[in-house]
Amino acid sequence: MDEHAFFSQPDFEWTLNMAESIHSTDTIDGRGYPLCFKTNAGSSRPNALRCDDADDLYVTQARAMGGHQKEAVVAEGATGSSWRMVSDEGPALKGTDLAPFPLGYMSAGLQADLLQRMTHLAAGQGIDCQRLSCGLENDYRFEGSFFKGTGVGHAYPPRLQVQLQSSAPAQRARQLLRQALAASPLWAAWATPLHNTFALYANGRRVTLRDLAPSPVSADDPFKAWSQAPTPLNPVDGLHDIVSKTLPVVVKNPTPPSGWEAGRVDIPIHGRCESAQGIGHSVTWANRLGGSAFAITSDDRPADDQAPSALAHAFAGIAFCFMTQLLRYVEHHHMKVRALRLVQLSPARIASGVAVAQPLDTHVFVHTEESEEVMERLVQMSARTCYLHAALGAAMTPEVTLRLNAESVTL
Repeated sequence: MDEHAFFSQPDFEWTLNMAESIHSTDTIDGRGYPLCFKTNAGSSRPNALRCDDADDLYVTQARAMGGHQKEAVVAEGATGSSWRMVSDEGPALKGTDLAPFPLGYMSAGLQADLLQRMTHLAAGQGIDCQRLSCGLENDYRFEGSFFKGTGVGHAYPPRLQVQLQSSAPAQRARQLLRQALAASPLWAAWATPLHNTFALYANGRRVTLRDLAPSPVSADDPFKAWSQAPTPLNPVDGLHDIVSKTLPVVVKNPTPPSGWEAGRVDIPIHGRCESAQGIGHSVTWANRLGGSAFAITSDDRPADDQAPSALAHAFAGIAFCFMTQLLRYVEHHHMKVRALRLVQLSPARIASGVAVAQPLDTHVFVHTEESEEVMERLVQMSARTCYLHAALGAAMTPEVTLRLNAESVTL
């Protein structure tokens, strides 16, 4: 299967009237495919999955499918596999709730990446590390108005609770956790304020962005790179149900849904994760009334990947979150945008066991009847309201607790 087979399938009828809004092509459940599957088998996994020196680049190509449904293919470095994932929104945003919401992918990625690094470091240091798990709480907030164009997205420091059983003394367990946090490109990106860069292409022409840091490079439009929608490899190369809707989670002190024009909306995202032998099993949900919990599996083993890495899930979540904001502004302002795609370049660098946070680079492609000024404003407003770009643009050092053999360890 040619991995470049995605966005421009003829039977998707990309040539509808430009006056229509985002054109609905296919749907998440229309073809009966899994929510996540491998589209291309790589020759070797990225070095960034270990704690050794690494300089990898994850490339995410995403498109709007219609409504709040989104599809992406994430390539894991220059020699890694590529994975197709989908995202949707719950009832609060009038989504179909068929696939994980964007912030859920980030929740799963943050947890699984940390636990995998603890496992890797423990093996190298001769530390037994059993029943490794964690819980994560992320808080986000929207303030302002979509209609008035005053909306702003906020993120707050994550609250992380790590648990393990080990014969190691508390000092070594504490050091293990600290080393794993330091070696994670994801946690480094959250803790380091990043000046992410952007580019906009309207009807094939690059548009100057005056209020955002411009990308120093160009990217190819996925519309030109793909000839049909992605399909699973045959024979299938991956775990069954890598991403799936799970049993409802008991919501503790849920936040009731509220109108997005009320001026302030709190979005609490909760998750938990267990890790064993390089496989992370995460469950994530919005701690609000309405919407489902989703199970997301990560595979961070150095070979024979059967699921995307935690990094791939998290980087996909950022692309999905940004695209959600683009779609919301198109909807609220009745913009004449027919097709919407993006390419996100996500570096993952580690030097001497310490991750080096680097800016993300996002390229937005639109087919539209609107002016370039209107499309420029669309990207600017979306960047301002994207919760994960807000998180990466500030210093979000996590609040971390550690329990070793069911006993609290002071960090």
